[in-house]
Amino acid sequence: MNLLSWSMYGVLCLVLAGCGISPVVSDQKNDSVSQPLQGLSGIAEQTSCHPDRLTDEEAQEGAFSALVPTQALAASAKGQRVCWGGGLRTIEAVKGGRDCVVMLYAELSPKVFWGWPRDASFFMACGPGHYDRTLLQPFTLGLIGGKVTGQAEFAGDPIPVIEIEAFYRASDCLQGDTSPQCVHGHIQPLKKPQ
Repeated sequence: MNLLSWSMYGVLCLVLAGCGISPVVSDQKNDSVSQPLQGLSGIAEQTSCHPDRLTDEEAQEGAFSALVPTQALAASAKGQRVCWGGGLRTIEAVKGGRDCVVMLYAELSPKVFWGWPRDASFFMACGPGHYDRTLLQPFTLGLIGGKVTGQAEFAGDPIPVIEIEAFYRASDCLQGDTSPQCVHGHIQPLKKPQ
């Protein structure tokens, strides 16, 4: 990718940084929905990798490490569960009937607003099956929960790789908009590849 393309990508990231999404917030102070998603910004462990209230069956419960992608490059990070958010950079099918996405890492504020760090970092997330390309296009926002499995290279730099346990597609569309780019929630691989 040439310098002009990366510059345009950076400008778009800055524009997106002014946009945000926010979950439904409860009036109860101890409700987990109104608590910060601290692990997403590297502050502390968290117990859920989802911005909205879910049923027990849907929730990805368990401890998630507070590691950020740059810290997950250490050998000691392998096997750690993380929950990272970001903007989709690429998606591709790889051998073994799997899809891998590369995401531009975003820091999330306590009210789940997306913030793009000054020093961009990326991560790769891979899982079995193939995801709907109409739902996952460049700059799509998402949260991915999974375990650190190793490293890959992107744009000449090492990036951490995680195995997808849960993929939450976010949306910054107006409520009620049902177009494909506005779908939000957990997404699953397609039953038949596209």
